[in-house]
Amino acid sequence: MNANEISDQLLTWTIKNSGAEHRQYLGMSAISACPTELYRWMTKGRHWDTRSHLSCYSGYLFESDIKHRLMAIYGHLLKPGRELVADFDHRYMGHTDGEIDALLLEIKSVTNDKLERIRSVDRRIPRNHYEQVQAYMRHGGYQLAVVVYVARDTGALWTTEITFNKPVAERLDEKARSILAAVDANREPKCTCGRCQP
Repeated sequence: MNANEISDQLLTWTIKNSGAEHRQYLGMSAISACPTELYRWMTKGRHWDTRSHLSCYSGYLFESDIKHRLMAIYGHLLKPGRELVADFDHRYMGHTDGEIDALLLEIKSVTNDKLERIRSVDRRIPRNHYEQVQAYMRHGGYQLAVVVYVARDTGALWTTEITFNKPVAERLDEKARSILAAVDANREPKCTCGRCQP
């Protein structure tokens, strides 16, 4: 046994246990993505390269750590995550990070540079995070969410509250319906991001 063998085995194990999913459903966490991309993920699967696996594994590590800290602080008020299924189609699903005293909890790990940009420059959370939370609130019956950001490189923390926005949630449901209809029709929807190759 040598360092190279240990490195290879460690990387192989991490990739196998990264938490990356090969979904046969439309995930609420990704509903902001391009319709073409979402369609392809459902019909052909999503490609996970090594970097994506490592990022996914790292994200779950930070999520677990934040939950551990919140449990130490709030105890029984912290509830585990839930599986959410849309009432109009069981193929549109989400998995929450948890809840605190009936508030939806979402945990995001980012770089410190991104966190500072969110806090100080944009002064709002990224659209994909916002829409994910709106989808979860719609299908989980939440009126308020707390999003906890943790910087992977510095440990900095920031939290913000998001209120339920019904028009946004309804628009996302309509988007989900259209993608699922495209899957049923075996007809790829139009690209909206400009990056999808034919």
